[in-house]
Amino acid sequence: MEQSQNLLAKQSKDVEFQDVYYTVKERKNFWRVTGERQILNGVSGSFRNGQLSAIMGPSGAGKSSLLNAISGFRRDGVTGNIKMKRDNACYITQDDHHQTLLTVEELMNLACDLKLKNRHKKAEIMTDILENLHLNHRRNVTAEKLSGDEPTSGLDEVTAAQCIRLLQAMAYEGRTIVCTIHQPSATIYNYFDSIYVLAKGQCVYQGSPRATIPFLRLAQLDCPRHYSPSDYIIELVDAEDGHLVPALSDLTENGKLIYVASQSDQLAPQQAVTTMFLEQQKRPFLPAFFVGSAASTDGTLIGGTSALLEQVKAFSKRLHTDRRDISGLRQFIVLMRVMLLRITRARLALTIQLFHHLLCGLFFGLIFFQLGNQGARMFDHLKFCIGAVLMIVYTQVMVPILSYPAEVKVVKKETFNRWYTLTPYYMALTVSRLPVQVLLNITFMAVTYWMSGLPQQFWRFCIFVAVGLMISLVAEGMGLAIGATFSITNGSVVGPMLIAPLMGLAVYGFDFAPQISGGMQLLMKFSYVRVGVVSLVLAVFGFQREELDCDAIYCHFSDPRVLLKFLDVEKVSMLHQFGLLAMLMLFFRVMMYISLRKRCYA
Repeated sequence: MEQSQNLLAKQSKDVEFQDVYYTVKERKNFWRVTGERQILNGVSGSFRNGQLSAIMGPSGAGKSSLLNAISGFRRDGVTGNIKMKRDNACYITQDDHHQTLLTVEELMNLACDLKLKNRHKKAEIMTDILENLHLNHRRNVTAEKLSGDEPTSGLDEVTAAQCIRLLQAMAYEGRTIVCTIHQPSATIYNYFDSIYVLAKGQCVYQGSPRATIPFLRLAQLDCPRHYSPSDYIIELVDAEDGHLVPALSDLTENGKLIYVASQSDQLAPQQAVTTMFLEQQKRPFLPAFFVGSAASTDGTLIGGTSALLEQVKAFSKRLHTDRRDISGLRQFIVLMRVMLLRITRARLALTIQLFHHLLCGLFFGLIFFQLGNQGARMFDHLKFCIGAVLMIVYTQVMVPILSYPAEVKVVKKETFNRWYTLTPYYMALTVSRLPVQVLLNITFMAVTYWMSGLPQQFWRFCIFVAVGLMISLVAEGMGLAIGATFSITNGSVVGPMLIAPLMGLAVYGFDFAPQISGGMQLLMKFSYVRVGVVSLVLAVFGFQREELDCDAIYCHFSDPRVLLKFLDVEKVSMLHQFGLLAMLMLFFRVMMYISLRKRCYA
């Protein structure tokens, strides 16, 4: 009875897939699709629990694409049947991404805090893992300085062999370990329990390392004595003229057969896929929700009408209980602590931003030095308000556009591997950025306010700073939304493209404000730059400000109320403007969350 239970437990950790296709769209540009390219062509196969398996193949064969597909990391364009239990599974991509500015030990601390409910033995567990990985002497080194990509990339032969032996030992402890590798040495090749060779999106061999040469003989191909089987099979499929890959794929039935060699080197083909998959019904006229793949409760991907039932069951589970042992509040606290640590360590970036805001404040102060109380300089006052708002907007939009896309890749990896859920991360990100925003804006606004000669009233200064901070938060939300949606290159184009019309609305019609139509007035309320300028004008000239100095015979705008009436804002409430800014901030933050969720969970 116990043996059968152990067998079932092992089988539940097996990975099996059948008739998996992966197709990507080829685009001439963002809008125009020129065709489709098939990366995986109906491959099948299995990776068994307690074994170390390797996916091999020449460059562009589809190794990483296969792992992306069967792990669920890529879903768009993937069809077929996949069985993999996602509980406690982890997927490390070829281009691995880590939290920047954190050491190996700090990253492991982060993982333990987010994954271990009982953290009393955290230090012992971390030391044990680092010693097994031979990284204990590198625990204070930042992760980006370690080697990455495939397990043996950048390693010498001895270290590479140690790495593979470690993976083998971990697999024998009851894990299913699958990795991609290009052309291992003969020694390393024989450490693997199972080899899966891809070429041109098809499976050309699946089986044990010992069965490779007998399998090639079956295809009337003799491996030279001085060749490693791994080198030989890769050279064959990489240099062939179009007939060999289909022939080898037919021998494996494109992965449905796995070859094992007996003691006498006799081949024994076996069925690789033992799971009876449900047939996927094809109903292209129904919405994708009903006909697409869905993750079942045991980790199996199924198709057809069962997808709807599984979606409902999963949603019901989420309503009643969280499958994670670590609460959302705990995730928020841990992530908040890590984000604040990263911010304080980014000293150069902080220094540059602080210097930028201080320098801009000094320039503004010098340009408008002691002009804040001059009644004859009405247009200079408007330029001051518009210029201050534009400086805040452009700075706070562009910084996330240039920096956040790199973090999105880290978030996608960590949420996919269930380190944390997206909502606690989003809240921690929002709160952790507030101190820097407050510091930078107070620096710029304080220097600008006092140098320009505005009224020496602390309460007015506080309103002035609050307006700047609100504009900054809206602009940052816009930058984060763009950064979460586009790459750095595309975001650098989209950001200024969106700012330009907002700037146009910000300066429109100040010299004929009472004649602006109702429709245009409504449109201008969607420009947070315009709302910010109006708010800053109210902060500077509103709230019963005393008359300005007049050195000329007559100053029409020496009375601030005349200026407010001329701009048609004398009846505008500051609370109303703050409400508009708050709604626009909420809009951009929600857009950022939606985009981030699409990137992480699509």
